[in-house]
Amino acid sequence: GGGQARKFEDSVVARTMQALRIEVNREFASLDALLASLPSVLAPGGRAVLLTFHSGEDRRVKRSFKTGFKTGVYSVWGRRVIRPGGEERRSNPRSRCCKLRWCVRSEVPL
Repeated sequence: GGGQARKFEDSVVARTMQALRIEVNREFASLDALLASLPSVLAPGGRAVLLTFHSGEDRRVKRSFKTGFKTGVYSVWGRRVIRPGGEERRSNPRSRCCKLRWCVRSEVPL
């Protein structure tokens, strides 16, 4: 049967549509702007939690939090990503690709 071929075609179409949506909606530019402004909108000791839904977003968030930690902007950040558990994935199949990342703004003034 053509089941495997059909799944491959569907995934290619889905990834192509996702890439078009990301570009048209300027999603990476918007995320980059949010990450750049985050330290200035967080109070000292304030926490930020972001959910990412694909690797392009997750890579940007991880890099921003890691850099912010190294430069003293964030006092701590979640090095390990938090993924939905089995029950969550069963009750909410769209959550399967979701990753949660977090950071805490340092007490030092910017």
